[in-house]
Amino acid sequence: MMMTDHKIREERNQMKLIHIADVHWGARPEREKPWGKERAKEIKETFRRVLERAKEQKTDLLLISGDFFERQPSLTDLREADYLLKQLDHTKTVWIAGNHDYLKKGTGLEAYKWESDTFLLKGPELEKISFPELNTTVYGFSYWQDQIEDPLYDSLRPEEEGDEIKILLAHGGDEKHIPIHRERLKWSGFDYIALGHIHKPEVIFEDLMAYAGSLEPLDHTETGRHGFMEGEISEERQIITFHPFSRREYVRTEVYVTEEMSGEEILDRIDTEISYRGSENIHEIILQGTMDPQIELDIERIQERYRISGITDQTKSIWERRDLSREDNLLMRRVAELLEDEPKALAYAMEALELSEEREV
Repeated sequence: MMMTDHKIREERNQMKLIHIADVHWGARPEREKPWGKERAKEIKETFRRVLERAKEQKTDLLLISGDFFERQPSLTDLREADYLLKQLDHTKTVWIAGNHDYLKKGTGLEAYKWESDTFLLKGPELEKISFPELNTTVYGFSYWQDQIEDPLYDSLRPEEEGDEIKILLAHGGDEKHIPIHRERLKWSGFDYIALGHIHKPEVIFEDLMAYAGSLEPLDHTETGRHGFMEGEISEERQIITFHPFSRREYVRTEVYVTEEMSGEEILDRIDTEISYRGSENIHEIILQGTMDPQIELDIERIQERYRISGITDQTKSIWERRDLSREDNLLMRRVAELLEDEPKALAYAMEALELSEEREV
């Protein structure tokens, strides 16, 4: 007779987990952009894909380290999340509320009765939920207000209960949201510390303490890969790794141009750089080098084809590159200073001055 997965893991003292944080369900990144609605849907869709991953991997625990919701959730929001979590037939969910979705007594998240196999550690003092079949206890507490300035994690310690796996869910890391002294937390006695609040994923101490980061990047400052932490803890080994999973990334794309390039060539160069870095991503274009000031780029053409969060022109005009410090160029230098914010006018003025010098010669 075949043993169940849980029975096998109980004998081997093995447990599989997925750690997510800062989903911000209900957020609308880039609200003013044409793809604003698309991004709001993708936040939810990526969470659904995480649940599919949990089912495929037969994950034992889904850990949510705060800010699952963008704001205080409505009953509709809670029912929708509960319905999705109810599809997990193998995975238990444990989470805490963060500073965005902090608990208000008797309402919303605090009062909701879950139909799924979900456990909310309501706090505000340290609570725990034990899973004997997994030989695991999860600790944590929820935010009860949007700002907490005390370093509440510094003195936390798990209870001594044999060789069981002890996990802490925590949310914070800056001066307004539970400051965290990493070295103190490292030696607190927990087997894994699942952090939230900081949106950039980071393994702080290998296989021990990590920020999962936001599941999807939420604005142009959140560049790089996003996803979740996935791991396995047993008597023999403990492995926690970052798993890239977001639908899109924010990418800072620098495009180098020269004064000899035409407008069409510059647009082709932008197109090539975007394709190379992932046409599915959201790009902030930075133009570098020199550019003929008389060129008018058809930026709308690029924006219609790709998701462009912004375009910054850091190019210099051909006149800025010339040596205008010599005494016989004082007039040109003065003109350049006066018209530095009017590139077209500057180009015409410089051309007129050069033509005048040629005639005098």
